[in-house]
Amino acid sequence: MSKKNVIYAISCAKFQENVFVSDKFASLLDKVCISVGLNVSECTVVLFSLLSFDKDGNEAKIYEKSFSASEAGELKIEYTFDPISLAVYRDAVDFSVKLEVHSGECEINVISVEESESETSNEDEDSLDNTAFDEEGNPKVIVRGLDGTEILVPRVPKKVLFIGNSLVFGIGGKYGMCSSSPDKDYYHYVTSHIKKYNPVCKFDKLYGSHFEHSESVEMFNSWYYEDIKLCPNSKIPAEVKFTEDLDLIIIQLSDNINTDEKSETFLVTGDMLVERIKKASPRARIIWVHGWYKKQVADPHIKELCKKWGIERVCISSCRSKETEAHNQKYYFDVNEGVQKPVKETWITHPGDLGMKKIADKIIRKLGLV
Repeated sequence: MSKKNVIYAISCAKFQENVFVSDKFASLLDKVCISVGLNVSECTVVLFSLLSFDKDGNEAKIYEKSFSASEAGELKIEYTFDPISLAVYRDAVDFSVKLEVHSGECEINVISVEESESETSNEDEDSLDNTAFDEEGNPKVIVRGLDGTEILVPRVPKKVLFIGNSLVFGIGGKYGMCSSSPDKDYYHYVTSHIKKYNPVCKFDKLYGSHFEHSESVEMFNSWYYEDIKLCPNSKIPAEVKFTEDLDLIIIQLSDNINTDEKSETFLVTGDMLVERIKKASPRARIIWVHGWYKKQVADPHIKELCKKWGIERVCISSCRSKETEAHNQKYYFDVNEGVQKPVKETWITHPGDLGMKKIADKIIRKLGLV
């Protein structure tokens, strides 16, 4: 179930020289639905665009698509987008709908913009537990290879890779948005816990937002194989991070798989990513963390691919609430400039300190290091 709220609506609007631009609107949610109803003549072509504006009013085009009607009648246009992701990755603060009539005649019946807020729940826990013990009673983990064979590896890791988005890299490319400081994100809590069992464990990070934003297999391959910017201080292909000596990989991806193109691509590239990881890092335990921002296509597919590949999953949607978001955190520490700065309003649905701690607690329970 979801709660809906109309944030912009207009009816019987007129075009000015075949162009209509709506008033600006904003949202602090991760799902906004635009519905446009038009009366059109025969052979009408309308160009629909979503525009964004940064804090200084600079305009950018987020989406553009032509819609046509072969017969006179009603033409409907629907588009869903993610304001929070655009705020983080495109500095978007406000948005506007633009319509351009390229041929034929057209009248606007209605334009409606609705926020859709998903209700959180405690369901969707992962029943798969790959922890085990060897014959001597030593704690182990079952890792399934590409050929289906299972091996036992030590439960306490020696080398760990975190693959994440803004929840890992959001503040200056160094720590998770909206943690108040580097020692308050889930990466810090999880690595600190692992160090209790192995003080010399090695940790690494991989920026995965380019994977989430891929709208084709070609874009995914560019992220994986080519020399592109993966994080502020790194310019290497993703494949370099997947080494043979990794024994734990925590994937926290899905929050930015937020368009039809990205969702359709992920149905293919999610499996491709797991297969490549298992080939490059055959002894690595894989745990997929997802669900802070629920995604209609990505979340069910993550469940399917985890079951298919025998990898564990941690759903964190139940960790999210008004109390665990960053609404009450006024400042964060900018590690690049060494000063405190005010938290941007468009960030506040990200996990705050309490949200990060709850995410970490769920991951730690899944690790079985108690």
